[in-house]
Amino acid sequence: MNDFSVHRIIGRGVFGEVYGCRKADTGKMYAMKCLDKKRIKMKQGETLALNERIMLSLVSTGQDCPFIVCMTYAFHTPDKLCFILDLMNGGDLHYHLSQHGVFTDKEMRFYAAEIILGLEHMHNRSVVYRDLKPANILLDEHGHVRISDLGLACDFSKKKPHASVGTHGYMAPEVLQKGTAYDSSADWFSLGCMLFKLLRGHSPFRQHKTKDKHEIDRMTLTMDVELPESFSAELKSLLDGLLQRDVAKRLGCLGTGAVEVKGHPFFAGIDWQQIYLLKYPPPLIPPRGEVNAADAFDIGSFDEEDTKGIKLLESDQELYKNFPLVISERWQQEVAETVHDAVNLDTDKLEARKRAKKLLGQEEDYAHGKDCIMHGYMLKLGNPFLTQWQRRYFYLFPNRLEWRGEGDSRQNLLTMEQMQAVEETQVKDKKCVLLRIKGGKQFVLQCESEPEFVQWRKELLVTFQEAQRLLRRGPKMLNKSRSSSEELSKATLTQRSSNGL
Repeated sequence: MNDFSVHRIIGRGVFGEVYGCRKADTGKMYAMKCLDKKRIKMKQGETLALNERIMLSLVSTGQDCPFIVCMTYAFHTPDKLCFILDLMNGGDLHYHLSQHGVFTDKEMRFYAAEIILGLEHMHNRSVVYRDLKPANILLDEHGHVRISDLGLACDFSKKKPHASVGTHGYMAPEVLQKGTAYDSSADWFSLGCMLFKLLRGHSPFRQHKTKDKHEIDRMTLTMDVELPESFSAELKSLLDGLLQRDVAKRLGCLGTGAVEVKGHPFFAGIDWQQIYLLKYPPPLIPPRGEVNAADAFDIGSFDEEDTKGIKLLESDQELYKNFPLVISERWQQEVAETVHDAVNLDTDKLEARKRAKKLLGQEEDYAHGKDCIMHGYMLKLGNPFLTQWQRRYFYLFPNRLEWRGEGDSRQNLLTMEQMQAVEETQVKDKKCVLLRIKGGKQFVLQCESEPEFVQWRKELLVTFQEAQRLLRRGPKMLNKSRSSSEELSKATLTQRSSNGL
């Protein structure tokens, strides 16, 4: 637990809470799902909790899937089971459906395509999800979706499941028929139910908005879904194929799984590789800075009284001895994204210092043998819209102030004729030189040390005053003739000696 700094709570489930967290050593943000061991024991949920850990490891190992909320770490404390998961901060599709209203065919096609690739990833690993519904589809900050919460998922590689689990209104007929074995077929039926809800606002088996679970199950087992006339022929064909009660006739169960779903005419023109690379623009981008959850301010907390009489024994802790896990590929990716970048940043800074040192010699060469009064690094605030201080190399000549950036051969110039005043000012408790320019503009300079500030302020003020005196003596000649600029330089140098840094 000490490897993470935990932030605010972002959700709550049957066995625990979900928090936003940051990995201390790399700074990467994750979601931390914490399950309470006492609550698990009270509800006899040990098998479910351990199953979720197994399912997450199955879908998170190997090639990463951008459409499933995957796990990077799992660990436990004396009181908690902790999953470290991908952070999704855009809310779920159920919430956005309630805010946005029903989706168009085109908008639904986008979500369907990304979800299909998530299901394909699971099915290729012999995992049936069993709980596909809008509330379990989370959005990231850009609007792309991921399937979340694998607590009810099941591995069917060795033995097909036959338990009746899921959410009423989305469960396939074979799941409802107790004792009937099934596999990934159940997810394709659930997909049809979910897509119908995105288009119409309710499950196809809750047309009368009944909340009676038995009635919903009865309709799922017996009712032929009537599709609205407003649906296109391709859309009707897709939903009709997915909502077939007979598994042998259902789209996705005819022998090639996700391939036959992706090949349906409804998805004609979709480039599935581009979908996988997240190149298609999402139809809805979650508002930034918002929690995007209906119960965001009503998450509450568990009543500790519920588990007051529950004691964790040594045998309970023994159940979780193999719980800790690190998904090595995802850990490597985290390092590549964060630590590697940090190392590169340090290397870049070192190279920049080397270049600056080399440039310093070039800068001194530029000033050498000329009428340069003073030269060296200062920080400048270019205009009122810039808040970042820019480090530049400056040269003070009798008739101008020149500067350029590191590695920049372009010279910038401010003549003494353009200046109206040289003053001292303060920016965030730091003494600065303020140059007032004709036209109401200003130029702020900050030195890297107090002695440098004193010297630059003095030399700029004296140079400016002497230049103004000469300009008053012969302004017309100085404005029109280049030779007058040279005369100004020579005249000034006769009164003071050059002194570079």
